[in-house]
Amino acid sequence: MELLDYHCFNGLNEQEQNKVMQNARSVIIPSEHILYYTGDICNDVLFLKSGSVKVYIQPNEIGVEEMTLYELNSGSQCIVNLFSTISSSATLATAQTITPIEGWLIPKETVLWLINTSPAFREFKMDIFGKRLNSLIALISDVKFTTIEQRLLNWLYVQGRDSIKITHDKIASIIGVTRETVSRNLKKLEQQGYIKLGRGVIALT
Repeated sequence: MELLDYHCFNGLNEQEQNKVMQNARSVIIPSEHILYYTGDICNDVLFLKSGSVKVYIQPNEIGVEEMTLYELNSGSQCIVNLFSTISSSATLATAQTITPIEGWLIPKETVLWLINTSPAFREFKMDIFGKRLNSLIALISDVKFTTIEQRLLNWLYVQGRDSIKITHDKIASIIGVTRETVSRNLKKLEQQGYIKLGRGVIALT
C-alpha cells in the first residue's frame, strides 16, 4: 500500500494531500531494530507500508519474560506511538521491528494539523484507540483470570490454522511467560490430546 491509501486521508483535498506527502519521510528499517524504548517521547507517527513490528512491556524483575501487547502490520497503527507524539508524553511500552519494515514518518506538527483539519483522520484515530483499548483489556483479563493452558489454547485457535510453525520462545514472548512454562504446558496439552508437537510445529487435533 501507499501512504495515501490509508483511508484517514480520504477526506483531504489535493492540496492537503500534497502537504502530507511533502512532510512525510520514507524510512526503511532492518529487523530487530528498536523504534522507541519505554519512556521515550516520540516526535513522529509511523505509517507502516510493509513488515511487522511488536509493541511490548519489559519487566523490571530479572528472569521474567517480556509481554507483547500487540503486533503491527501493513496498514495498522500504534496507539503508543500516536499518543506519545500528539501529547509529548513518555511511551508506556517498547517497539521493535520483527522483520525489515518500510513506511513513512509523519512529524508531530503535521499530525496535529491533520487532527484539526480532517474529520476522517480524527475518526480513524479514535477507531484505532477503541480497538487497541479493547484488545488490551482482553489481554489483561486473560493474564489475570485464565490458566496458562487455556491462554495457550486460546492463542493457538485464534491463529486460524491447523498447523502453526513457531518456536516456544516466540509464544513465550507473545503471552508473557517463560519458555519453560510454555514448553511444560504445551506438553500437558499434547498429553490431553488437544495438540501434537513436532520440531518447530504445533498441530491442532
